[in-house]
Amino acid sequence: MPVDLVLRPKHVLSDYDSSVLCVCYPQILPPEIYNILWDQILRACYHTLLDGFSAVRKCTNEGRALMQLDFRHFQVKVESLTRLRPLPDPHIVETYIKAYYLPENSFEKWIQEQTEYTPRQMMNLLQYVSQGSKKIRLNLTSFMEDLDLNRR
Repeated sequence: MPVDLVLRPKHVLSDYDSSVLCVCYPQILPPEIYNILWDQILRACYHTLLDGFSAVRKCTNEGRALMQLDFRHFQVKVESLTRLRPLPDPHIVETYIKAYYLPENSFEKWIQEQTEYTPRQMMNLLQYVSQGSKKIRLNLTSFMEDLDLNRR
């Protein structure tokens, strides 16, 4: 699993917690600062996962299930590494993965409700959702462009 590369022993996040604590030695890192540091690193990880999931060109039902499994595995491992509870904003990744399951006719409403995704992430998801119909893809692309102009 790609998530294992980030979480395995002696790699990136596995050493992050002890490294954060060592930076301040012999002082004790205040819990507020500790939580802020973990909050920011997790948000960066979520956006990295989103970029990876949005880069998928073809996704099967099994692929979507693996995305959910990878993200859940990531959450469980991170919970074992940090004292931060609850983990910040996991819904940003969960909502994106669930969007792969949306029927084409619900996607326009979903697009309107989402503001946290980049246009590239939205367009890549749109390519997947509308892969069966060029007309639907063109309509949704036009809708997204209009919506993007109105948000600016």
